Amino acid sequence: MPESFDRLAEQLKDRYVVEREIGAGGMATVYLAQDTRHRRPVALKVIRPEVAGVAGIDRFLKEIELVSRLQHPHILAVFDSGAIDGAVGRVPYFVMPFVEGETLRGRLARERRLPVSDAVRIAGEVADALAYAHAHGVVHRDVKPENILLSGSHAIVADFGVAKALGSGAGAAAPAGGATRLTVAGFTVGTPHYMSPEQATAQDNVDARSDQYSLASVLYEMLAGTPPFDGKTPQSVIAKSLSAARPRPSRRRAEVPAALDRVVTRAMALDPAERYPDMGAFGLALRAAAGEGGSPRRRAGLLAAAAIGVGIAAFAGVKLANRSPARAVDSAAETIAVLPFSASGPGTEVLGEGMVDLLSTNLQGVGGIRMVDPRNVLKHYSRSKSGGAGGVDQAIAVGRKVNAGSVIMGSAVSAGNRVRLAADLYSIAGERIARAQVDGPSDSVLGLVDRLSVALLRDVWRSREPLPSIRVATLTTDSIEALRSYLQGEQYYRRLLFDSALTAYTHAVEVDSTFALAHFRRGLMFGWTGGYGSEPSTAATTAAMRFAGRLPLRERRLLNAYHTFELGKPRAIDSLRAFVGDYPDDLEGWFTYGEALYHLREFRPMSPDTIMAAFDRVLQADSTLTPALIHPIELSLLYRDTVKLSRYQRLWEHYASPSARGSVEVARRLGAGIQPTDSALALAMRAGVGIGMVLGAVSSNWRRDEATSDTILDAWAATMKQMSRTSGQFGRIAQVRGVLGHAFSLVGFGRLREALDLVDTVAKVAPGSEYGLLGLPVVLGIAPHGWDGGRLQAGFIAMPLGRMREYVGAMRALSRDSIAQGRKHIAAGLAMPDSSPNAGQFKGLLIAAGGWASLIEGDTTRGIEQLRAGIDTAAGPSAADATAFMRFQLALALSSKPDTRAEGIEWLRYAFDYQPAYIIPLTYLALGRAYEASGSRDSATYAYGRFTKLWDKADPSLQGRVQEAREALGRLTAEPRRP
Repeated sequence: MPESFDRLAEQLKDRYVVEREIGAGGMATVYLAQDTRHRRPVALKVIRPEVAGVAGIDRFLKEIELVSRLQHPHILAVFDSGAIDGAVGRVPYFVMPFVEGETLRGRLARERRLPVSDAVRIAGEVADALAYAHAHGVVHRDVKPENILLSGSHAIVADFGVAKALGSGAGAAAPAGGATRLTVAGFTVGTPHYMSPEQATAQDNVDARSDQYSLASVLYEMLAGTPPFDGKTPQSVIAKSLSAARPRPSRRRAEVPAALDRVVTRAMALDPAERYPDMGAFGLALRAAAGEGGSPRRRAGLLAAAAIGVGIAAFAGVKLANRSPARAVDSAAETIAVLPFSASGPGTEVLGEGMVDLLSTNLQGVGGIRMVDPRNVLKHYSRSKSGGAGGVDQAIAVGRKVNAGSVIMGSAVSAGNRVRLAADLYSIAGERIARAQVDGPSDSVLGLVDRLSVALLRDVWRSREPLPSIRVATLTTDSIEALRSYLQGEQYYRRLLFDSALTAYTHAVEVDSTFALAHFRRGLMFGWTGGYGSEPSTAATTAAMRFAGRLPLRERRLLNAYHTFELGKPRAIDSLRAFVGDYPDDLEGWFTYGEALYHLREFRPMSPDTIMAAFDRVLQADSTLTPALIHPIELSLLYRDTVKLSRYQRLWEHYASPSARGSVEVARRLGAGIQPTDSALALAMRAGVGIGMVLGAVSSNWRRDEATSDTILDAWAATMKQMSRTSGQFGRIAQVRGVLGHAFSLVGFGRLREALDLVDTVAKVAPGSEYGLLGLPVVLGIAPHGWDGGRLQAGFIAMPLGRMREYVGAMRALSRDSIAQGRKHIAAGLAMPDSSPNAGQFKGLLIAAGGWASLIEGDTTRGIEQLRAGIDTAAGPSAADATAFMRFQLALALSSKPDTRAEGIEWLRYAFDYQPAYIIPLTYLALGRAYEASGSRDSATYAYGRFTKLWDKADPSLQGRVQEAREALGRLTAEPRRP
C-alpha cells in the first residue's frame, strides 16, 4: 500500500478501518472503510493536498458541516468530517455512506441514451433533492453525471457543497481581462459541459438557479446522448453555452415530447431570470411534461396551499368496534402523550420520532384512551430539549404542556439483526404506571410495536373485559422498507418539507402498492405542491380509496371526506363538520375542514369569521403551522379586517420561510392603496403564497366605502401591469387577466359601451372569451337589443355538438323568454351521452338552467330546488366562474322569499366575494332590496349606496336601476325610525 494510505489508516484507526482505495479523481481519493462504531461500510473521501491548500481547511470543514445537516432520501448523507496530517500539511476528509451501484456517468457510458421515462424519473428525483437543499440554503454548484449515484432504481446526489467548499462558489473573482476561470491550482472547479453561464464567467450572483441549469444539461444528455454544448477545449464549450441557441433534445431524438423540449430549454436559459423560479417548479413542470404530473386546476392566486394539515396519528391500527365502558384504563392513562424514543444502531433512524406515530395510532381509542396529537407533542418537545432537567422531568413537563395525564418515553436499539424496544409510562404526578420491553428480528418491527402496545396496555387495564386486539402490522403494510419510508415521510411532512415527504411516500408505495396511508399522504403532498384537484393528487387519492378498507374508521372517514373535497363537491363540508364533531382534537380534521370551507365557499357561502375559526383551532394548538395562516390572511385582506390581519401577520413573519415573510406586508400595503415596488411585488410572486394575498388585497378595493368604478379599475390595472413585468408564467397570466378583468368588470359596472370596444382585444388575448363578454349582459338582462351585432349567433352556429352547445342554446333562448325552446335544448343536452372531462359540469348547468326556466315561469319553489341540484352537480375545483350566473339566480330567488331570505342574503354577501367581478355590483342592488324587505334599514341604505357608487358611470340605457336605488335611499332616509 502507498505511504499515504498507511498514514490515513493509522490516523483514523480508532474510528475507521480503511480497507482499500475504490476511486480517485482530480479532487479526492476515495477509500472503502468500515465504521467501527456503527458497524457499517462507508466511503471515505480524502481531498488532494494541492486542492486542500487552496481551499483552506477551516472553510472546507465549515461548508461540509452545513451539508451534513441535509437529510433526504435522494441526498448522499455526510456522516463525519475532519482533517489528518498529510505529507505537506493538514488534509481534510469527509465520510459518506458506501452505496453499491454505479454513477449516472457509468450508465451513460454503457447505454449513451436512457429511456425517456428513466431520464425524467432520475431528473425528477435529483430535482427533489436539490429543492430540499436549496430550501436549507445549500447550493450544489457541481451537478453532473459523476455526482449522481444510481442505487437500485433511485438517484442519489453526492458531493453537496463540496464545490463551494473548494472555492467554486459565487463571489470568486473573475481573472483580469474577463477570461473564464476554470481551475484552482490545477483543480477543475465545476464541469464546463454542465456549468451555468453565470458560474462559468465567475459572476457574483450565482444562486440556486445555477443548479437548475446544470440539471437540465444532465437531463439533455440523458435524452440526446451528448451534452448540450461540446467542444475541443473547456473554453470552447463555455463559449458555445454563452452564445449558441439553446438546443432541443428532440432534434437528436424524435420521441422526446415537445413539452419536455420546452422544459429543458427553459431551464437552460442563458438568463437565470428566464428559468423556472425554483427547483420545485422545475420538477413539477418536468413531470407534467412527461405525463406524470398534470396541470393544477386551481385558479391563479390560490396556488400555494390546498389540501390538508399536519399531525394525526400516522399508522392504522385496530380499535374496538364497541368501545369499552368508561374507566377501562387507569385514569392517568386516559390521555397519553408519546415522546420521541431514543434510537441507536443501524436501521433505527426513523424509529425515534416514528414511535410517536406508531404507538399513538395503536392506542388511540382503545378503552377510551385519547392520544395527544403527535404534532402537538413534537412542537412542545422540541422547545423543551434546550432547557429543563431532561429525562423524566422533561417528559412530564411536556405532558403538562399538552394536557396529557401520562407520557410514554422509551428507546429503540438495534444490534446485529435484532431490535429491542423498551418503554415506560409515567403519570404527570411522576409515578411510573407501566413498563414494557420486547425484542425480535429487525424485520419484524411492526409486530414488535404491537407487542409493546399490548404490554403497556396490560399494566393500566382496569376493565373486566379482555384486552383488545392491536394489530398495526396486519392492517397497514407488511414491508419494513415501506414502513421506514413512510415514517421518514411523516417527519418531513410535520416539518412542512413537502417535496421531501412526497419522495418518501412515493418510495413507500413503490415497495408496497397496497399501502393505503402512504397513497393518501402522497395525494396530500401533491395537493400542497400542485393544487387540490390536480391530476397527480386525484390519482394518488383514488389509489388510497382502493385500499381504504384496510384503514380503521377514523382514518377512513377522513380519507373519504378529503377525496370528496378534492373533487370540489360541497357535501365534503358536511362530512368534515361531522368528523371534527366526533374528533374535536384532530388537527388534521380541522385543517381539512377549514380548507373545504374556504375553497367551496362559492357553493356553501358563509362568513369569513366562520372559515377563520376552523383554522384558528389548528393555530391554537400549533402556531408554527404556517399553511394554516394562508387563507385567514387572504380573507383578512379581502374583507379589509385590519385587526385580524395584524394578528395573523405577526405569526406569519415569525414562522414563515424567509422567502415568504414579506408577502403579507406587500399585500397589506397594496390593500391600503400603496403600490409596491416592482422588485417587492416580484419577490412576493416568487414566494408562491403571495399571489393569493396580492389578489385578495386588490379585490378588497370593491369593499372600500369610497370606491367607484374608476378607482377599482385603476387599482386592478396598476397591479396587473406590475405583475406582467415579472418573469415567468405569472407575468404572462397577468397580461391576460389584466385585459379580461377590465373588460368583464366594465360589464359589472354597467359600462357596456366601453366593454364593447374591448371585444376584439379580448378575442386576441383569450380566443373564445369574447362570446362570454358579449353573452353575459344578455343573460343578465342589461344588454340593449342587438348589442352583439350578430356575433353570438355566428359563434353558436360554429360550436360543435355536445352538452356545452345545448347549454348555450338554452341560455340564449331563456334570456329571450323562449321557455319552450330553452327546455328543448335542456332535454336534448341531458339525453346526450357525454364522456368529455367536463361532462358532469355541463350536466349540472343544464339542470340548473331548468331551474332558471322554472323561476321565469313563476315557480320559485321548484326553481330553487332545481338550481340547488344543478349547482351541486356542476361543482368542482374549476367551476366557480362557470356556475356564477346560476348561483346568482339562486341567491336572487332565495332572497325574494321571506322564509329563505336570510339564506339568500348569505349567498349575496359571501358567494361572490372574490370572483367573478361582474356579479358584485348587482349583488349590492339585490342586497338593498332584500334588506329593505326584511326591515333592516341601515343595511339596506349601505347596500343601495354602494350600488350607486359602483354604477356611477353606467350607460344611459341602464340608469333606471341607478334611479331605483336612489329612490330607495331617499325613501329609507326620509322615513322616521321606529322606536
